[in-house]
Amino acid sequence: MRKQRVVSLGLGAILLAGCATHRNPVAADGRAPATDDEVGAIVADVWYTPGRALLCGGTAIIAGVVMTVTLGQSYESASELMHGGCSGPWIVRPADVRQAVP
Repeated sequence: MRKQRVVSLGLGAILLAGCATHRNPVAADGRAPATDDEVGAIVADVWYTPGRALLCGGTAIIAGVVMTVTLGQSYESASELMHGGCSGPWIVRPADVRQAVP
């Protein structure tokens, strides 16, 4: 029992040390996101994320109808619909708000 506790504490310490030393990745242009970028990302998420959810839900319904009508023969088409509507980022990050202009 004591050995298990020591191993658990050791693993917990390693996890905490890893989290404490974690830093956010630096942007490709080396510029850190400013406060206005963070605020812009939050405001964009208020509209973008629910819009993505509606789009994904709508394509799920359409893909289900396609699969039902074709009795499963158009699986690839339904899969492409789902992939197009539900894949990709679901949130806007501060680095996405203002990209560096070359």
